[in-house]
Amino acid sequence: MSVAGYERCVCKERVVPHCLCDGKLAFQENGKKIRLTLKSEEEGVALVLDGCVFRDKKTTKCEGLFLWKKGSSKKCVILVELKGTDIEHAFKQIAYVRGNRPEYRQIVEAFKSYPGTSTVLEKAVIVSNGALTKPQWVKLENQYGFRVVPVLDSDATTRVTDARELCR
Repeated sequence: MSVAGYERCVCKERVVPHCLCDGKLAFQENGKKIRLTLKSEEEGVALVLDGCVFRDKKTTKCEGLFLWKKGSSKKCVILVELKGTDIEHAFKQIAYVRGNRPEYRQIVEAFKSYPGTSTVLEKAVIVSNGALTKPQWVKLENQYGFRVVPVLDSDATTRVTDARELCR
């Protein structure tokens, strides 16, 4: 799967290439975890952004992203932010990556040219133990101009979210 020259940042196993990797298709940080499971005719990659694709000192970046493809008909990029309780900052990070990080755009464009449809759904997820009311969440989505899937109350005792569910 095309990752625009960032093969060194693809998760292979725990800690390789980065401590955010929790296996080939999962991210974990401070008890927050998300994974991507694959079914037949699906492909996927977990790509570490923070500390691998993005090597600068800026704090406005997401932890990683998943590239997911189903046959030749569907492609999806899922930005992942693993966050403590500052959900508004998580929105800022996602917005910054989507709008100001040329590396992200390069990855999306390379994925568009990967065999199959050239249409790519762009999704974002915040995995957090923070809490917002529905009106507060909607206000942030309206303020930043995109929808984000919340995974709140994420801790070691809750079911790990499967990112493939976001690309239906």
